[in-house]
Amino acid sequence: MKGLSFAHRLELFGDAIALRLPDNSTISYLQLAKLADQYSCTLNKVVPAHSLLALHFSSTLSAVVAYLAALRSGKALLLLAPDLADSQTLALVERLHIAALIQSSGEIQLTACQQKVRPDCALLLSTSGSSGSPKSVMLSLQNIEANARAICDYLPIESTDTAITALPLHYSYGLSVLNSHLYQGASILLTEAPLMSKEFWQQTRDFQISSLHGVPFSYQLYRQLRLERMPRPALRYLTQAGGKLNSSLTDYVQQLSSTLQKPVYLMYGQTEATARIAYLPPKLIQQYADCIGKPIPGGELLLRDPGTKNLITADFTEGELCYRGPNVMLGYASCADDLTSTGVLTELSTGDLAERLPNGLYRIVGRLSRFLKIQGKRLQLDHLEQQLSALVDPVCCTGTDDLLVVAYTEQKPHLAEQLQLYLREQLQLHPALYKVMQLPTLPTLSNGKADYQALLQLAKEGRDAG
Repeated sequence: MKGLSFAHRLELFGDAIALRLPDNSTISYLQLAKLADQYSCTLNKVVPAHSLLALHFSSTLSAVVAYLAALRSGKALLLLAPDLADSQTLALVERLHIAALIQSSGEIQLTACQQKVRPDCALLLSTSGSSGSPKSVMLSLQNIEANARAICDYLPIESTDTAITALPLHYSYGLSVLNSHLYQGASILLTEAPLMSKEFWQQTRDFQISSLHGVPFSYQLYRQLRLERMPRPALRYLTQAGGKLNSSLTDYVQQLSSTLQKPVYLMYGQTEATARIAYLPPKLIQQYADCIGKPIPGGELLLRDPGTKNLITADFTEGELCYRGPNVMLGYASCADDLTSTGVLTELSTGDLAERLPNGLYRIVGRLSRFLKIQGKRLQLDHLEQQLSALVDPVCCTGTDDLLVVAYTEQKPHLAEQLQLYLREQLQLHPALYKVMQLPTLPTLSNGKADYQALLQLAKEGRDAG
């Protein structure tokens, strides 16, 4: 069994508990392997070989079994949000020629499409975090295994631990929690209880949850709920990724770590690197919380001049952050033809501007392109403007990692409600994370282009006034 991925080694953990369910039932590793193999047989019977499948991935036993069955049987699988709109699902089926849709219940729906997929592609994840992006990241089984191994090398995951699905499993961060715990022979509580519900927090107590994982928005909720006052003796550590913390949340996380006397791991990653790229050792959080830290085990960070692409070796010199490691994706798939590509990516250009400190830590200082990372979801603002132009034109989008700003000038009944509905349902954003503004005119620069900084300032003034 040596050299196989964690998905192929499940049975090695025997009767140890792999999955816990809210009704107190459990699934051992041996049972999970058998369930996955049984489902694999079904897939092999009804789905054409070497074709692409898609799974509406909820935090349920049937969905996790389908995910592991695909990995164990070598079926390429696109992960979708469980509540992805039918129109978006259909668009993806047509664009990528998906042969079968797997519902969260495990039900398989065949389509009229069929497309060969490169043999080393095991998984496709959306770059947007919402699964509605036209561009997906192609990952190999080796990518997934390497990232799970690296995470287990720096996080103190033990076989006696139980984690909880506090993040969506179709999202690379949430998926990495599942993968790393299965890699280590630990347990996962599969719950669909919302983070703000009493049920979720009762489960963290009843099931003795040993770690909590969250994006910046999660930590806003932790602060609101006063997590530091909750007695959780089983809790051993916390992790944060999915975007940079603002200054007030940074202060809170530092205080949380100090009050609970528990380590908090600040992490940086991209779906293009399967999940994780860098982490900040907890002992450095009080002094260097504005840094992404150092590369994960087996990975390498470097800086390149954005223009010349030359390597930057001097400290405190800004450059594009690049990453090398066995977890770097195979490439992107925007259409069916991309699924048969043969290229292999050796270095990932992150699009983030960073600098290296003399102690070897890296700090993000900006972005090359216009995208935000809100609640763990990457939003490409130019793409979003194109999408919203179907509702209103002109429209300007800007913001920060905790606030998306959408501005327009058209005076049309119910337009604001339509835009808000799109942001809530299509992008799955909480109302606290966006601001929709109708303005007399959109601010512009002297060259006639949109003045996004001025627009952001107007939004912040309005937010402060509110």
